[in-house]
Amino acid sequence: MAQKTLAELIPGDLPPTIASLPPDRRAELAATVERAEAKQFDDLHEAAISLLDLLPRMLRGPVKKAVGR
Repeated sequence: MAQKTLAELIPGDLPPTIASLPPDRRAELAATVERAEAKQFDDLHEAAISLLDLLPRMLRGPVKKAVGR
């Protein structure tokens, strides 16, 4: 996956202090933000899937099939 820039990851204008960082530091910060977003997505996905365990057993299969799991 191609690494995105901070401008692509953060909506709106970058704060002046961040915009003034050297390109290598902005790239490092962008990579950190991208990893954090990916981890957040994975954590939310895992939490959503674990909610299926709260369903009655007879509904788990059909619901898992409906959500593509």
